Amino acid sequence: MTRESKGSAAQFGAAGSASTSLPVNATEADVADPHVVLSLLEADQVVAAKKETRFGRRKFSTGVRILLWGLRVYVILMLVIVLISVFRALQPAH
Repeated sequence: MTRESKGSAAQFGAAGSASTSLPVNATEADVADPHVVLSLLEADQVVAAKKETRFGRRKFSTGVRILLWGLRVYVILMLVIVLISVFRALQPAH
């Protein structure tokens, strides 16, 4: 065994100990399994695929949207109260 084959054998031995075994030949690959697909891609292909993946806006239920808007209003009101308190604290006493 050459030095390269020993290193690759160690890699496949570590990968074979995982719960899913990776196929040796790419034609045997089950492309439905994301682990198999990621193992077949080069590093720059994985990075390019992740950059292309965009997540859209999440659809929230009506209750969650009301809660989020309520929190926004609460934060704005608290900022106003804090600013008024700071302004009054900076004023000289009469």
